[in-house]
Amino acid sequence: MIIPLLLFAALQAAPAAGALQELTLTDDRACTADGAWCVGLVQAMQGEEEVIRPVVRAGAAALPPGPKSESYAEETYQPWTGLARLADGGFLAGVEAGTSTMYSGGGGQASELRLYRLDADGEAGAEPVLTVPIRGSLLIRACFSEKDMDQRAGACHDEYSFSATLTAKPGADALPELTYETVATAFPRGVSRSEDSLENPPLTEADLVAERDPKCSFQRRFVFDAATGLYQPDRPLPDCSDYTVP
Repeated sequence: MIIPLLLFAALQAAPAAGALQELTLTDDRACTADGAWCVGLVQAMQGEEEVIRPVVRAGAAALPPGPKSESYAEETYQPWTGLARLADGGFLAGVEAGTSTMYSGGGGQASELRLYRLDADGEAGAEPVLTVPIRGSLLIRACFSEKDMDQRAGACHDEYSFSATLTAKPGADALPELTYETVATAFPRGVSRSEDSLENPPLTEADLVAERDPKCSFQRRFVFDAATGLYQPDRPLPDCSDYTVP
């Protein structure tokens, strides 16, 4: 009876097809807690363009060598720390592509998730099935004189923050339904990248808080559309480039 019981326990512990498993990122690879499945990155040519795609293997030792660092000229890449096994034996795995910019007295960085459908051999399709911003952080100088410091109540930088989570809901379809949820905040209250804050009324101590942006703090449901080969949202996404473009 021991072997059947162990098999039953393993089946009970296995995630449902389409459910997201959390991965642990180490260097250039991300693996499940038991090390059974790992996601790495491979470099490929698509026409004349160089692209970075995820690859899935049974164990870290089976992953091919990652892309050389000199290919990361304008973007940085790392495996996304989520993995879904599909009913057909394939996977959903992703790449986080990051960009950064330095300003005078500040800077910003942001990354987007490029989610791919992989076959049972762990090889990704040519194009991502979903591309969405996943995080952003910007610090922009706002004081250039003592007068500015007084008007800004000592808060001499505008700070913008964006974070997103993606969860999967297994269903009858080949690919799971995805829920994308975001939170965006700006500090101090009332600042905007499209306006000069020094033209606004002076700040007070009460304004020195991070304010949640209702437009860019939202939830969307994504369903895979076989006709386009892409995940489509239930409603259009708002323009949140103030938070997601450094």
